[in-house]
Amino acid sequence: MDSLLRVSNLNVAYRTDGDAVTALRNVSFTLEEGETLGITGASGSGKTSLGLALLGLLPVATKISGEIRFAGKDLKAGSKEIAKLRGSGISMIFQEPALALNPVLRVGKQMVHVLRSHGKKTSELRREIDHAFHGTGLTNPERIAHAYPHQLSGGERQRVAIAQALVCRPQLLIADEPLSSLDPITQGEILELLQRLKKDLNLSLLFITHSAAILSTVADRVLIMRDGEFIASGALSELRDNASDRYVRAVLSPAQEIASSRTVHSDRLEPPEQPSLIQVAHVSKRLVQNHFLFREKFAIFALRNVNLEMWAGTTTALIGESGSGKSTLARCIAGFETIDTGQILLNGSAIKTNSPPKQVQLIFQDAATALNPRLTAAQLVAEPMELAKVGNPTEREQRVLELLEEVGLDTDSRFRLPHQFSGGQKQRIAIARALSLNPQLLILDEALSGLDVPLQARMVQLLLKLQSKYRLSYLYISHDLNFLSLFAEEIAVMHEGTIVECLAPKALPHASHPHTQALFASSRKLHAPGLVEASVLDSSS
Repeated sequence: MDSLLRVSNLNVAYRTDGDAVTALRNVSFTLEEGETLGITGASGSGKTSLGLALLGLLPVATKISGEIRFAGKDLKAGSKEIAKLRGSGISMIFQEPALALNPVLRVGKQMVHVLRSHGKKTSELRREIDHAFHGTGLTNPERIAHAYPHQLSGGERQRVAIAQALVCRPQLLIADEPLSSLDPITQGEILELLQRLKKDLNLSLLFITHSAAILSTVADRVLIMRDGEFIASGALSELRDNASDRYVRAVLSPAQEIASSRTVHSDRLEPPEQPSLIQVAHVSKRLVQNHFLFREKFAIFALRNVNLEMWAGTTTALIGESGSGKSTLARCIAGFETIDTGQILLNGSAIKTNSPPKQVQLIFQDAATALNPRLTAAQLVAEPMELAKVGNPTEREQRVLELLEEVGLDTDSRFRLPHQFSGGQKQRIAIARALSLNPQLLILDEALSGLDVPLQARMVQLLLKLQSKYRLSYLYISHDLNFLSLFAEEIAVMHEGTIVECLAPKALPHASHPHTQALFASSRKLHAPGLVEASVLDSSS
């Protein structure tokens, strides 16, 4: 019996400024019916390019060759036959749901379009959409259906993307980092969902992730990528036991990267006796959505009596479930959202939404959506200085070069567009752009999500270096508990719009609030042995 999917000698090269950049080199593999094949590797190794190639979604100018056979059909790489299978035969959960969802259509409308394009009757639409949303843990399907993507949290957008990919019950699901925007509790729920669907629907999975621990839960076989090629394959336990290649060991045993990063971090003192940089006092905010058919309104308390204080040169980590209010609080502190009650002070003065402070810069969760795709890296970094009329063109050009070097980017790449950079490189551009106005506070909203652990470790090292040089304060928002003891003096835990607990990283295993306990327990299950402990436990404890 032929494999469900057979890929032979697949090659992909992107055209950039007349040159060709190779993304995949002679990639060959098979996937059987009902099998879960895991693909892992460092950021930029070609994992996402492989998924896009299988669905025929690569840019038009891309050079592609090789053979793809699916369900007995010979699909020439890049052919129109692949397009006919999208959604019903092969579907994909994209790494960045904010890019996968149409920003000007309500989520329900987008689901309707998918179902109608595959022949679903009007009478079935509501039932199918509700079923898909409930299946991915969206317990208020009516509110979700009437929301635009920007009105949902990052985790809610990811769930919608998963529901959209599964609503037509494909044979093969390509899941590209489907858990990267979700908290540990929700990650476990989504993994259980995917495993149940795999069993009930005889679903085959191509599971792309940076997390070897997650693959140990779901994958039957694992392929490891480096520079567009598969360099190792087999059962995860065998690969881990027999890994002689340093790259393979780093991918499969990320706790070692935690240990190596620990040398960067020095012991920190308690906040100094000085006025606080940021004071959030009794802040509440409601979000209101209008029904697109009726005059009904949905009112949601995004923040409830939030209190938080930060000092110059310190880092506070803000953790919690998807939809708990973390990003809303970040936007309020940055001056992008108006609060209903309470006050937010920066150096003792109230932050005003009609004049967001330059001293506070927000690095968004999805770097790809935050960077103008038509501007080069140099233009992106220079743009805030131009808008604020900082310096002359020559001074701004020199400052751009300095910032690109500081964040570890080759200055020769300054003329490239965002899509020509890897995920980690785009995050570095976003950091350089945020630093261009010399802020006092950087808000990092899931800035490391979607990056492999070795790259996360390098990004933490970069952020610590920048903090030391510029005496920056960080509000580090994350679902991930990795690196907390290296990066933060205090952890604030949000639940249902309220900060329920503040504690030191080393106290996280002994948290008193049930929600904090659940986050820690779920994270231990989903990460490699020793990773969370190395991340949150002080070496002296």
